[in-house]
Amino acid sequence: MLNQNLILPPKEANSQPEILVCCEPVVIIGANGAGKSRLGLWIEQNQSNPEKVHRISAQKSLDFPEYVQLKSLEQAEKELLLGTSQNPQTWGGLLQTKMVNRWSGGQQRPTLSVTVALNDYERALALLFAKKYQRDSQLAKRIREMEREDKNERPELPNSPDEILLNIWKDILPHRELVIEDGKINVLISGNDVYHGREMSDGERVALYLMAQCLCLPPDSIVIVDEPEIHLHKSLMSKLWSKIEEAQPNCLFVYITHDVDFAASRVGAKKIWLKSYDGNHWNWDEVPKAEALPEPVLLEILGSRKKVLFVESDKGGLDYKIYEAVYPEFLIMPRGGCDKIIEATKAMRDNSALHHVEAFGIVDMDYRHQAQIDSWKNFNIFPLNVAEVENILCVPELLEVVATFLGLNPSDICQRVADFVIDKLEKDLEYQVAQRSASEIQFKLNMFNAKKSIEKTSFVKTFDDLVASIDAHKIYENNFSLYKNVLVSKDYEKALLLYNNKGLPSRISHFFGLLPGQYQQQVVRLLSSEHKNAIVSGLKKYTPTLIG
Repeated sequence: MLNQNLILPPKEANSQPEILVCCEPVVIIGANGAGKSRLGLWIEQNQSNPEKVHRISAQKSLDFPEYVQLKSLEQAEKELLLGTSQNPQTWGGLLQTKMVNRWSGGQQRPTLSVTVALNDYERALALLFAKKYQRDSQLAKRIREMEREDKNERPELPNSPDEILLNIWKDILPHRELVIEDGKINVLISGNDVYHGREMSDGERVALYLMAQCLCLPPDSIVIVDEPEIHLHKSLMSKLWSKIEEAQPNCLFVYITHDVDFAASRVGAKKIWLKSYDGNHWNWDEVPKAEALPEPVLLEILGSRKKVLFVESDKGGLDYKIYEAVYPEFLIMPRGGCDKIIEATKAMRDNSALHHVEAFGIVDMDYRHQAQIDSWKNFNIFPLNVAEVENILCVPELLEVVATFLGLNPSDICQRVADFVIDKLEKDLEYQVAQRSASEIQFKLNMFNAKKSIEKTSFVKTFDDLVASIDAHKIYENNFSLYKNVLVSKDYEKALLLYNNKGLPSRISHFFGLLPGQYQQQVVRLLSSEHKNAIVSGLKKYTPTLIG
């Protein structure tokens, strides 16, 4: 079972390095500029057993020759791990030899080791062939010994790294058959169609490179992989690394990445959150637990340096694009319905490990009343100034921008749309009043707290008093008057605040000479044009100002 120590830099300046006891792989995730590659270098240089540490750079050459030069196992292993076949005599000598020869091409400039493109593809393949040759030689020797001893037993046939590699390749890329023999790599497709390994795609070549590197390492190695997802399709990425880990169960894999999907795919791994780097020190911590936030969501939040805004939206949808435009300084995180927004925002605020991450939530007004809105403010949750996010597409300011762009009369369009919406609300009056009244009653009923009254008499009295305080007739009449006043005054903006109807944007398309749905598409195009600022300026009137 894997059980290795990993030394990480101090969490704070002037403190001691941290020692993690690892029984599982480690994933270090951080935003661009968080010093990830330099951290990989630090880890490589500061472990107690440098001969067992192997770092795979994000920057690497994917070229290799047509024929791989066959070498002795000792020479091939030293050249891959140290960059030279020299034999360093001391701990410091080994580390210095690796920094100078493997990472700096023989130049005394080890600082290059975080930016230089590593050119060791042929060395990895040479070691793969050397291990294959060693296994075959040992097997042949054993067979001859058994023949001399007149034994009929079948000798044990351990898999060589190249055979393990071929099995993994077949599993993840079954449409391409890899052939490794005679110092040459070929790929076979469609039965007889063969091409040289150098002609493989970047994804295929990097998969071969990573497998050759990792499968040839000694047991108990610490393998530091910078950007393990690079050039790999997401459908292959997780499976490839899972297979490599399975083939090297005694090696500790340390992945350094900014890719949230990759980090989330390493189920069971120890996750490290790299917060920042000032050029000398890293600020890091283990990824905290947050029950209300799935790990992929939490990792995306931690991997960003922005404030977080939870919204009722689908990623990539029009409302998502609107939030991105209005709140460019925020990481927009869709979380489904209102309850999920409240749950996620509270979870961020209540988790002491996440206090430095400012989190806000925006929900649709959606029949909310003032008492409910006021109760949210303490949690940085605010409603839109329209009933639903779809209504924000119908505000006068946006109608004017679209009408002007299409060469229409903005005042005429705004009036016609306003008359249409007011008329539609009048037809839906009773339904809207009933829905708003039901929402208000539901809110009042949710105030019943059974935990405060567990004794039967007190329990029944508390509930009866609450029910008695709810005057359904009065609530309905008050809401009817609210909507009726909007209709009488023809207050269009107030109608958009009270009228829940997700279909309004599609229903107004014809006023612009557009088919249903084309009005929304037009807004998307304008958000990517010189009209963006005018749209955002108009929308800010209907979106809350977020101040922690």
